[in-house]
Amino acid sequence: MNKRWLPTRQELLLIPQILLLFMAALVPVMFLFSVIAGLDQYNNHRELLEALQTYGRETEAVITSIDRETSRGYIFLSCPNETDEFDFAAVSTLSLYPLGWIESLAPGQTLPVIFVAAKPHKYALSAVPLAHYVRLQRSSGITHDIWGVFGYFLFIAILKPQFAFSGLVRFEDIFRGNLPWEIP
Repeated sequence: MNKRWLPTRQELLLIPQILLLFMAALVPVMFLFSVIAGLDQYNNHRELLEALQTYGRETEAVITSIDRETSRGYIFLSCPNETDEFDFAAVSTLSLYPLGWIESLAPGQTLPVIFVAAKPHKYALSAVPLAHYVRLQRSSGITHDIWGVFGYFLFIAILKPQFAFSGLVRFEDIFRGNLPWEIP
């Protein structure tokens, strides 16, 4: 009986190296992606805080619904004390708030918020709970998923730095590990 269809021990030991090389090939693109996405989130967060400082209005809002399904979920609010133009607001990017606090919220509960009371504005009707406003001002606004992608591919780049040198060294030398300098 021919048992050659079973992989040898050497071939099995190559599988993690092949997977690592595949992931290392994605490092430049994914690293760049995570940096751009992180900078975009940081910029949007700073623009929201600036809009709240310029056009912010404090009010007592009533929670109408909570979307906990996504990491960027929403808390939808109605503002009965405001005019018809500003009777609705939403708290977004729930991953920036403590999970215990989010779990303690329920529809119908009142929530003191500060919201952007300017129309038309990019952040019109975006709200931030007053209890977490100071904490949010100190936050970078970058969510955990972007930090995770950044850290994961940074780790891969540390394990297999050869692809960081693509274009500087011949492609065949990268796969052979024959680089003109030593990588510690």
